[in-house]
Amino acid sequence: MLTTVSTHVEFYQGIKGPLFRIIRTPAKVLGHLLFIAPLFEQANKTRHHATRSAMNAYQFGLQSIVFDHYGTGDSAGDLIDASMVLWQQDIVQQVNAIKAKSSQAIYFSLPLSAVLLLSDELLSLADGVILLQPDFNGKRFVQQFQRLAVVAQLTKNSKIEEGSSIRTQRTEQQTIEIAGYVITPSLLSEISGQSLAKLAKITVDCYWFEWQHQQEELSLARTKQQQAAVNKSNHLVIEQVDDVKFWQATELQLAQSFLTKEQQVFAKLASASLSFSAPEVVKCEKQ
Repeated sequence: MLTTVSTHVEFYQGIKGPLFRIIRTPAKVLGHLLFIAPLFEQANKTRHHATRSAMNAYQFGLQSIVFDHYGTGDSAGDLIDASMVLWQQDIVQQVNAIKAKSSQAIYFSLPLSAVLLLSDELLSLADGVILLQPDFNGKRFVQQFQRLAVVAQLTKNSKIEEGSSIRTQRTEQQTIEIAGYVITPSLLSEISGQSLAKLAKITVDCYWFEWQHQQEELSLARTKQQQAAVNKSNHLVIEQVDDVKFWQATELQLAQSFLTKEQQVFAKLASASLSFSAPEVVKCEKQ
């Protein structure tokens, strides 16, 4: 039997402008789950999955907030006016707003490049994080993203001198266009500077979902990242997911086995909340 999900759509006033948000609030709130979108095209590739996860979280008494970063999606502003610091402070503001009205635990869901937005300040405000195929290497993310621009120029028969494609453009103009995104070099520089090493310690519960086939050997880069995370966290659980990499699919797909594992985490988070406090009713107010 289908359950009606209490959904509230709003434009929440962020640091620099309104942020588009979808909030799903169960009658008895056992915790809060903030879905932090990954960067650029990855946000489009994961939005449908975040929606399904948010609806699943609702069934376990977790209020979910799905939002677009400033300058992206349906939120206000342009990408050229955005920065990593702004996006991080928008998250901080939302968390503090939740804390002002609720004493329940707050968790973050961070797929793919969304983990590049993590900071010691954000971790200090959260009670736990759920990571989906995280990549803490900002430099590698930017390099892969830049390759899209190189390929686009090649398809237009542009002559690109090896080793100079993007770096040269940065010195000649204040913005660059990659896969339809107009971005400032400063934003790419901020992203490139992000890494797991910048986080002092991960003291909250951390659930890491790693997409890996049963017989697949984990790459050296992934192994090093996981080991580095283990060294920084006393509460890290790594779950192997043998399922479709939905963010790489050419059409919308759901990773069902992942969703099942994720629901087990939701049940654990809800149970932990019940152990410490009685359920409370949280009402959404228009901003």
